[in-house]
Amino acid sequence: MEEACRELVQFLQLTTRFEVKLTAIQNVLAITGTPDGQKLIFDNKKLLECILTLTKDSHPAVVNESYLCIVNLSTYGRASEILLKNYEILPEFFKVICDGESPYSDKVCSIINNLTRSKEGAKVVAQSLSDVHPDTTKIIKLAKLLEIFSKVEYNKSCSMDYLAAFFSNLTQLPEVRQFFLNQSKTRMNQLFPFLTYNKSVKRRGGIAATIRNCCFEYESHDWLLSEDVDILPHLLLPLAGAEEFDDDDNDRLPLDLQYLPSDKQREVDPDVRVILVEALTLLCATQSGRAYVKDKNTYVIMRELYRWETENDNTDAAETCEKLVQILISEEPEDGRDNLLTCDIPEEHLKKLQSCG
Repeated sequence: MEEACRELVQFLQLTTRFEVKLTAIQNVLAITGTPDGQKLIFDNKKLLECILTLTKDSHPAVVNESYLCIVNLSTYGRASEILLKNYEILPEFFKVICDGESPYSDKVCSIINNLTRSKEGAKVVAQSLSDVHPDTTKIIKLAKLLEIFSKVEYNKSCSMDYLAAFFSNLTQLPEVRQFFLNQSKTRMNQLFPFLTYNKSVKRRGGIAATIRNCCFEYESHDWLLSEDVDILPHLLLPLAGAEEFDDDDNDRLPLDLQYLPSDKQREVDPDVRVILVEALTLLCATQSGRAYVKDKNTYVIMRELYRWETENDNTDAAETCEKLVQILISEEPEDGRDNLLTCDIPEEHLKKLQSCG
């Protein structure tokens, strides 16, 4: 196989005849489908560089297969370390994403999503998007990517859905969380519509995780819960079903949660529901956050959600929901433990919060 890879290099040149080049890159694509094949290619620098170069080929079929190869390679354990540190791939990738006519944008979004799953990969990519990048001609601001993502028909041939998971990966980093939490901007509000975006669970899940990660910044909780952002109903609405409540319970709920229609459906994906409940749990870390969440009668939504998850044998989702219910019905911690994310607290309470994410 190693000898075959070396032989393939001669057929993977920009100057190679199209039919030969296409057959060769298709053979490479087959190799990238397994961890052993991925390692083989990463160990063969010339072959790897040929694949990267062919993303600029003049034949769309070759370019497409080359990007598919990189999608597969980007799942390899050391991919971010090798690709991001040794090759200047990000400027070209972001250029493709920003091109509303590019047929390769979804593949590139998938690649950068894979490369930023690790914290180190996220740091490298975040640095490339920041103002301190040494080559200012190659900066594509994170705000631009958010703008592109928010325009659901920005690219007619690509969904750009994997940008949601990419944002989630980047919010592993406090500095990126602060980007979304900038109070002079409306970035959090740009995310909320995608919590109920029925056309794509990738968008819903990635944005839910992005918001959940931002909720680790407890200093921003009061602002998130304020009228300026009003995060609570956006998190609760996907978790609510068609259960009927009496007038007293309805009146205490946020306006958007009151008297929901009889055909109201919950978020269908259990992983997304778990992430949303985790975000709510994090908002209960501070005393003021707990007081607000309790005051808005969040308990009745969580109570019904817990029953529904239990009846449908969604064990993980039910357990996550139960942790929040316990916080909502518990007495306030004694003095000195107002913030459950920063103080020394009993292990059972700590698990309720630190299991989030």
